[in-house]
Amino acid sequence: MSDAETDNLQLKVPSTLKRELAMDAAKKGVTIRTLILSALSAAGYEVASEELRDKRKGRS
Repeated sequence: MSDAETDNLQLKVPSTLKRELAMDAAKKGVTIRTLILSALSAAGYEVASEELRDKRKGRS
C-alpha cells in the first residue's frame, strides 16, 4: 500500500463521533487519520506500517 498512490476519501460523520475520534487521537498522541487507519488494519485491511506513522512536521 505504501508504494501505491494515495487518494482522498471524505465522509460525513456525526459531530459527536468526530469529537470522540479527535479526543481519542489526542489522548494517544496520533492523528485522526492514523487512528482510523489503525482501526482498518485491526479489521483486516492491508495498511502499510509506514502509513501508521505521524507525517506531521516535527513528529515521528
